[in-house]
Amino acid sequence: MLGSAATRWFEVLCPRTESVRTLAELAQTGAVELELRGECTEDCPLVDIGPGLAAYRKLLPRYQRYWQRGHLRHTPLVEAPMVVVERALARIGAWRREADPLIDALQACEEELTRLYWLEKIIGKIAGSPLDFALVARSGPLLGTFCAILPAEVVLDLPDLALPRSVPWQDERCYMILAPADQLADAKARVKAQKGRIIERPPWLTGDAADSLIRIGARRHFLSTRRVHLYAELDTLFEEYSLDEVLGEVAWLDWFEQRVRNLELASEHLAWITGWTDDLGGRRLAAALDRAQTRALLRLTPPPPGARPPRVLSNPRWLKSFELFARALGVPGGDEADPTPLLAVVVPLLFGYMFGDVGQGLVLVLAGLWLRPRSDIAPLVILCGASAMVFGLLFGSVFGVEHLIPALWLHPLHEPLTVLAVPLVFAVALLSLGQLLSGLGALRRGRLRDWLLVDAGFLVMYLGLASMLALPEGVPASVAGQVALAGLGWYAVGSVLVAHRLLGFFAGVGHLAENGLQILTNTLSFARVGAFALAHAALSSAVVTMADAAPVWAAWAILVLGNAVIILLEGLVVSIQTTRLVLFEFFNRFLRGTGRIFRPLPAPPAIVTPTLASGGAA
Repeated sequence: MLGSAATRWFEVLCPRTESVRTLAELAQTGAVELELRGECTEDCPLVDIGPGLAAYRKLLPRYQRYWQRGHLRHTPLVEAPMVVVERALARIGAWRREADPLIDALQACEEELTRLYWLEKIIGKIAGSPLDFALVARSGPLLGTFCAILPAEVVLDLPDLALPRSVPWQDERCYMILAPADQLADAKARVKAQKGRIIERPPWLTGDAADSLIRIGARRHFLSTRRVHLYAELDTLFEEYSLDEVLGEVAWLDWFEQRVRNLELASEHLAWITGWTDDLGGRRLAAALDRAQTRALLRLTPPPPGARPPRVLSNPRWLKSFELFARALGVPGGDEADPTPLLAVVVPLLFGYMFGDVGQGLVLVLAGLWLRPRSDIAPLVILCGASAMVFGLLFGSVFGVEHLIPALWLHPLHEPLTVLAVPLVFAVALLSLGQLLSGLGALRRGRLRDWLLVDAGFLVMYLGLASMLALPEGVPASVAGQVALAGLGWYAVGSVLVAHRLLGFFAGVGHLAENGLQILTNTLSFARVGAFALAHAALSSAVVTMADAAPVWAAWAILVLGNAVIILLEGLVVSIQTTRLVLFEFFNRFLRGTGRIFRPLPAPPAIVTPTLASGGAA
């Protein structure tokens, strides 16, 4: 509790011929980070196939979109990687000889479909205008035409003899351009230089606008049908050449070469796969290897001497969304506290205080419930919304209206000083907690004595000074002042004892000035919590006032739109302020994020195993 967990060292012994498959199964768990036990370069199984894999990667930009239409399959790697890659390239080459003409035709078909789509839109815009498109279509041989679509902010630049005709368009500028034939190339070059799209009129397009639209529709129908047939032919070729198998093998080899490269050699036929796992019991790893029916042995052992394990945050599922605050600084080290459980209380309190409204908080709760199956931050949104509802009851506010329910505590605009003061008291408690967490870190580092001698005295002094400003009536301030002086003396004596010389006293004075100014700034920074609570109440009040002054038919619209703006705008601002207070005021007392981040091995491309292929699983 209140600490990160060290990942465990795992070792897997497997046949070298199954090393790629075994690694892939482990990577799909998302629970392993690879690390060799030493500077071992004995086994680099893919060192000889770099050129082959490079040739495969060069093919991806042109062919990947067509290969992805089929399922890649995987079988045990029983041959040398070089043989697998050479066979794959040979089969891909044979497939290309038949597929390239089909792909060229398909790409030409898709490009023409795109041009016709835009041309149809342009002609549709001028169909009802005085422009006689039949005359445009018959221009030549001395004149030529084309259409251009440019960004809205661009001022069209054309040769002097070119005539542009503006076409009504949305968000961009569209022109039909007429120019001498010998200036067409210059006009098109200028349009392209201005990041414009050129839409050519095909030679077969003649007649007026209505006739042209009919011709374009028929041509598009023909091209769409042809495109379907071409894709079907490519799919048939994919199956005829059994690309599913060779591409599956080479895709995993490519993944292995880029992500892993080296393995530790155990013997002529065996290899070690070693590293770290956040599956502390090893159950997920064992289950993955069992499902894959690999001939691999798994064991969890102590790490090699001097190895530094990555660390992970170990919290219940509902707390995972609050881990994003600690992760913003990295991962807490083994001697640092993980504040995530505390943030499940602190963050909703800060957010709810600044965003106190029953109705607006309910909207956030509903949004969080909608996000539950879609995002990990849903619990955070739900708890913050629930906290806003609680403070809305305390402030008596429902969608900004303050007369629907009585305030259980106060109306913020009626008692602004109280609203500003309460967060300062909360700041003292929170920052004191941060200093206690610093003491917990000192305990884990074996330096609790130093913390008790110095930092504990500073904490006592801070509490004493803060109490002088918050003592109830009738309690003399001298009591709190004496506590502060006792803490100061404690700090001074402790500094000398820790340094074992008088020089430590003067160093302590410098540290005291620095830390004192810092914690004073941190404390006063929490006044923004009250300020934003007042700003939220004032903005809600302004919306309600406008609604009250408007006619009945407009009042509801003002309330709905006003509250929508408040939820979006204030919700964003309050979220930012909450994050800032947590990261820079609270964490500043105890958290540095010195832990090593756990970086799981990315999973390989999705593969269909032979046992699942008949079912079509990917």
